[in-house]
Amino acid sequence: MGNTVTYTESELTTIISNGVKNAEDSVRLSDKIKDTKYKVRDFFSELEWENSEATITRSDVNELLESIGCDKIRGQYKATVTITAYITGYEAEDKDDATDCIGDDITVDVGSNASIDVDNIEVTDVEEE
Repeated sequence: MGNTVTYTESELTTIISNGVKNAEDSVRLSDKIKDTKYKVRDFFSELEWENSEATITRSDVNELLESIGCDKIRGQYKATVTITAYITGYEAEDKDDATDCIGDDITVDVGSNASIDVDNIEVTDVEEE
């Protein structure tokens, strides 16, 4: 997978400041950084700590992330999906051949990093056009 790069606050400020056009932008950026720091500190300060440990839900973390302008943490989900398809113009020797071949030719793909397992493809109501 990818490598992790860690920057210090000073390095980050320098990188961001290189894109800052004027002193007013610099002040706004500095205020934004301070505001973000305090939001993060307040978030952790308000937790119920027991023996130097606290439990945090993803929902709570996502609220914090949203408040500081970051993307939320995403979870992984699973689902059972029913797909109904109508196929026309399929050439086959007979009804049985069409039923077998259509079932063999159908593929289902998920357009992300998710995986899909197709348990069953049932071809029904095959008739000649």
